[in-house]
Amino acid sequence: MRLCLCLLAAALAAGARAEIRGVLKSAEIDSMLSHAAADVPIHERPHYSIWLIARSGKAGSLESHSNTDELLFVRQGSAVISLGSGAKTGGTKRLEAAAGDVIKISAGAPHQVDPGSSRFEALALRILAASASVKPREGIRPPARQMPDLLRESEIDATFADFTSNQPIHSAPNFTMNYVIYTGYSGPWEAHAGCVDIYFLNIGSATAQIGGVIANAREDVPGEPRGDGVSGASIYTVGPGDLVVIPRNTAHHMDPGAGKLGYVLVKVWVD
Repeated sequence: MRLCLCLLAAALAAGARAEIRGVLKSAEIDSMLSHAAADVPIHERPHYSIWLIARSGKAGSLESHSNTDELLFVRQGSAVISLGSGAKTGGTKRLEAAAGDVIKISAGAPHQVDPGSSRFEALALRILAASASVKPREGIRPPARQMPDLLRESEIDATFADFTSNQPIHSAPNFTMNYVIYTGYSGPWEAHAGCVDIYFLNIGSATAQIGGVIANAREDVPGEPRGDGVSGASIYTVGPGDLVVIPRNTAHHMDPGAGKLGYVLVKVWVD
């Protein structure tokens, strides 16, 4: 993991495209955010990107991202997020967001982040909207559902506490979201041809295997190979606050042992 962080820092310093490979630990994310003075990309792909977002002591400028949906995963502090054409003067909608919350900002929506006199830190996932030129891929998706503009930490925590199986959050052509929950059992050895998987870890810990070759792979669903194990994978220990990025066609497996593991999974279908 230290190698991943060093490579990321080197890429940022050299002006090259930043890219996370595997796991970025929570402490490293918080360290980078504490030193951030502006929006900084830490993972850049043609159709989506992950950014460090920091605001201190005053409202940020009114902004919008044409044709790009944005998810803000709040790490530290609190802020008022104003959405709508009147955001600079109070907005058509005001969201009071705090650490642990997730905010959805739809493509093209004007918005402003106001931390008041404090400091606000978040990870932003920006995903290009599906269009005539950006086609979504096919694959297994959760049932149709629209997440609210503000998903509070209390609701997220309650879902992980109350359920023992996956629960849907959001389904759209360019990205889907769901709660992934394992209780006392491990996930499958699998890969996905249609999507990138991005995990935002919430509860529990697990041994993660990423990469390598799936043993005895079979595709009961096209583009969704599953098997009995993996060889040549990189092995990580992951826990709350960690970020996991799994590219398309990459083998992966999560094993929480006897404990309960919960994370918010974002699947990007336009990469």
